[in-house]
Amino acid sequence: MANHVESLYNYHVWANQRIFNHLKTLSPEKYQEEIKSVFSSISKVLSHIYLSEYLWLNILEGHSMNEAMQLSLQLQEKIEKLSIEDLETEFHTLTTRFISFLNRQEDIEKSIMLDNPYARVRETSLSEMVLHVVNHGTYHRGNISAMLHQLDASSVMTDYAFYWYSEDAIHQK
Repeated sequence: MANHVESLYNYHVWANQRIFNHLKTLSPEKYQEEIKSVFSSISKVLSHIYLSEYLWLNILEGHSMNEAMQLSLQLQEKIEKLSIEDLETEFHTLTTRFISFLNRQEDIEKSIMLDNPYARVRETSLSEMVLHVVNHGTYHRGNISAMLHQLDASSVMTDYAFYWYSEDAIHQK
């Protein structure tokens, strides 16, 4: 059985895939349509989820937060221009890299010092950062759900409890 952190990350991957599968049923115009919301379009939210996960994985792999922010910023324009299918491919590549990182960890509770240029230096653990990635994704998938309703489109269930009963979760045990 996967440890709790891996299990939650697997939930995050599952929920992202459910969002992708649902969004691919919409027209490209609806995916890119500008609306008044937290983000200007669903495509911008999905890009933000990707870029944030990319940033945090770089920190987990040893980059400073400043370096990781620069790497993410350099990628932003490219990611925001991708079709949903191409962004999904990027997510799969990032997920593979993230899972590889998790599999290499002997101590997921290892502490590091995180120097956040917008806050301060604080001690945190690798697991806490992974949980932040999951929580951040959950929050913004909620934004996508609300935006879909604004666009008169349905959303899709991505609750953690719903995941428990999915084939993906059952096969983890």
